[in-house]
Amino acid sequence: MTQSNLPLAGVRVLDLSRVLAGPFCAMMLANLGADVIKVEDRKGDESRAWVPFTKDLSDSFTAVNLNKRGIVVDLKMPEGQQTIRDLVRTADVLVENFKTGTMEKFGLAYEELARINPRLIFVSISAYGRRGPRAEYPGYETLLQAYSGIMSFTGPPDGEPVRTGVSFLDLSSGVIGALAAVTALFQRQTSGRGTKIEGSLLQSALGLMTVQLTPFFQNRQVPKKLGSGHASAAPYQAFKTADGWILIAAANQNLWEKLASAIGVDAMVREAKFRDNPSRMANLKEFIGRLSEVIGTWKTLELEALLVKAGVPCSKLNTVDQLLADGQVGALDAFNTVEDPAYGRFTVPGTPFHMLGMGKPAARRPPRLGEHTREVLREAGYPDARIDALLKSGAVAEAPEA
Repeated sequence: MTQSNLPLAGVRVLDLSRVLAGPFCAMMLANLGADVIKVEDRKGDESRAWVPFTKDLSDSFTAVNLNKRGIVVDLKMPEGQQTIRDLVRTADVLVENFKTGTMEKFGLAYEELARINPRLIFVSISAYGRRGPRAEYPGYETLLQAYSGIMSFTGPPDGEPVRTGVSFLDLSSGVIGALAAVTALFQRQTSGRGTKIEGSLLQSALGLMTVQLTPFFQNRQVPKKLGSGHASAAPYQAFKTADGWILIAAANQNLWEKLASAIGVDAMVREAKFRDNPSRMANLKEFIGRLSEVIGTWKTLELEALLVKAGVPCSKLNTVDQLLADGQVGALDAFNTVEDPAYGRFTVPGTPFHMLGMGKPAARRPPRLGEHTREVLREAGYPDARIDALLKSGAVAEAPEA
């Protein structure tokens, strides 16, 4: 699947991960040109069963498994474990997100695989980290949003705990894992050796909370729920209009004065309790209350047009369909599409940046369970007789004929 004009052309990745963080990491590498081989057991990645479906293929699975080849290997069987060791010989990167201790139980710990291939880069993504009292705890996105404290300052001040709509800890852990893998590939050019990388949803959360944690370390300030508001600047939040909602980000004095002038509340600028950002934050409830009364008289699109003309950052609150109908997204060439005779068109967000001279992958649909087992094992030097024996034993499996 590699293309010579993609940065990771020639890099081979074994993706032993499931669900979201690990598969997203591996797909990021695939989108950059790596040959990614997704390894599943005979039941398949559990996200294959998640709704909704396009025919018999889960949209959740599709979202993070484009541009991969797929094989089935039973890691509980010695023959399956040996198959992975054989594939490791020609791999550059291995991605896994099993529960802590699982790879060791399979005899596939980094130390053992590094003896087979010292150039291997082993990317391990867990929930709480691979060390510490919670190292062996299972974990999912919402659990880590709760444990990390993020849910304690997400949502309206008097509301119930709210899960962030995007699985940002899983996805950011995938991005961080891909960045770490690329960093290790760069380092390997000098050292000649691979390495082990450990990432976790918890450590990703800590990194993403830098703006909240720094005031805590400096001033013991515990972040609180602010709804759509900002902890450091005002007015910087969503306001209810006469027919919807608008987000206004007047995050500095100049923008506040422009906003006040545009909506006819210049007198508020001259009031001592609103004269600068610290004053507005100290009197936030009154400030937002008075501003909300005025903004509530405007229709959303009329106010948005007025503020854009005045140079005040703002946006109506889009739904996804409204976003995609806007011309801005189309201008970014942000999606990978695949035309497949069995499933129709797949559209998935691609690499989230542009780099001069870098092409786009010739996108392929996500693999059927075991679709490329025979193909990949042949590439590893297995004769058909050995592949047939492994298939018969159940150590590997392949997709039934379409």
